[in-house]
Parts: sequence; C-alpha cells; structure tokens
Amino acid sequence: MIDTHAHVHTRDFDADRPKVLTRAFASGLKAIIEINILPRGWPGVIRLAENDPRIFAAAGLHPNDVTDDSFTDVPWIEEALRHPRVRAIGETGLDTYRKRASLENQKKLFSEHIALARRTGLPLVIHCRNAHDEVYDLLETEGAGVRGVMHCFSGDIRHARRAIKLGFLLGLGGSITYDADRWRPLVRKIGLEHIIVETDCPYLSPEPDRRARNEPARVWQTAERLADYLGVDVDEVDAATDRAAVDLFNISDDLKDLK
Repeated sequence: MIDTHAHVHTRDFDADRPKVLTRAFASGLKAIIEINILPRGWPGVIRLAENDPRIFAAAGLHPNDVTDDSFTDVPWIEEALRHPRVRAIGETGLDTYRKRASLENQKKLFSEHIALARRTGLPLVIHCRNAHDEVYDLLETEGAGVRGVMHCFSGDIRHARRAIKLGFLLGLGGSITYDADRWRPLVRKIGLEHIIVETDCPYLSPEPDRRARNEPARVWQTAERLADYLGVDVDEVDAATDRAAVDLFNISDDLKDLK
C-alpha cells in the first residue's frame, strides 16, 4: 500500500514522528508521498525524503495560503522540483470554501503550477474544494498533457468523469468512511482503476477513529472500506492502487532498489 498524500513533517508529529513512521512501514506501507504546502515547511519535507528511501516529496503552495506576495515563491518551487526525491508538484489548486485567499490570486498561482507541470513532466497534486468547475476549466485551457491526482476528491460522478477524461486519478481518504450511502455507489461508478488511496494526515482520520490524529498506517482502514464498497478483497485494492500510484509518481525503479 502507498499513502499518496501525507503531511508527516508538520508540527502535529513533532513529539513522535519516528514512531509514526515505524508504525506506517510495519503496517505494510511500501511508500509515502510527503506533500509540501508552505515554503517554511519545505526543509522538513525534503529531510524526510532524504533520510528514508521509502518517502518521496512534492513541492508546491497550498491555495489557502496564497497572498499577493506568493508569486515570488515560484522560483523557489521551480528550484525545489529539481531535487531527485521530488516526484510531484503541489499541493496546489483552488479553494472557495475557506475564503482565506482571493480566487484571483489562487487562479494565478495555480496557473503557475500547471505551467511547471508542463515544463517538468511532473504530476500535479490538486486541492479542490467548492471549486470543481473552476479547476477543470483551467486544466482544460492550460494543462494539455498534464497528469495528476485530485486529492481528497469530494465531487460527484460528473466531476469524477471530467477529472478522469483529463487524465487525473482520484485520491480517496478517510472521508469516504463517513457516509457509506454517498460513497458506495460513487466508487462503484468510478472504478478501482481510477483511484489511489491517501490519508492527508494529520487530518481526516477514518472511522472509527475520526476524532484521532490521522497517520499513514491508517491508510489501510480506507482501503478496507473501499474494498467493502466495491465488493472485492482488500488485496485487490492494494494491488490496483499501488500500480496507479507507482506509475503516476514514477517510483517503480526506486521501489525495486529497496528489494
């Protein structure tokens, strides 16, 4: 199993980070994609990836933290993408739920991330909250040939099909365990081949541990619920989501070197 979206570098894990990672890999995880959201968090992200060959990094700026000054961060992101442990761009995208950043600034910086993806060939890790049509419109206009994942996918089947048509996978995490009546029919329509699993830790811990701090080892709880919704064995979910994640993040050779 691969946790395709984690924030283990954040202060939520300062007290027990080594133990969290030990639990993760003892549970059977083979890799973690550690996601950056702010420039000040980058040293912690890349330190994790440099110190453990099973951890890979993504570099970008979260839409909720975009300001008028954020565009000066674009050269920093571009430089970070040159690091050999970086396998994706993000977390980036649009968020009209929090309303902490102007939509105009979010769109401008999202466009910069899309341009970086075109230039580098790296996939995008997209945060999309209450802004599905705006995200897809920008990708259709500016992102020809760009791949990626719709992190913490929260849309309906129309949004899912639009994302898949654009060449994006759907990242599913603990939130799919909160409402079986919504997610069971949706994941059956989406199909396992378009899904990867994630935790978004320390957030969105799956049931029955919803109020607890999330961590990478809990990705199995999401996989087990996904298997239940699809009527398949969890090993099938493991194999299919692994294949998709390994291909998207280009980590096949890295994982072979670990054997």
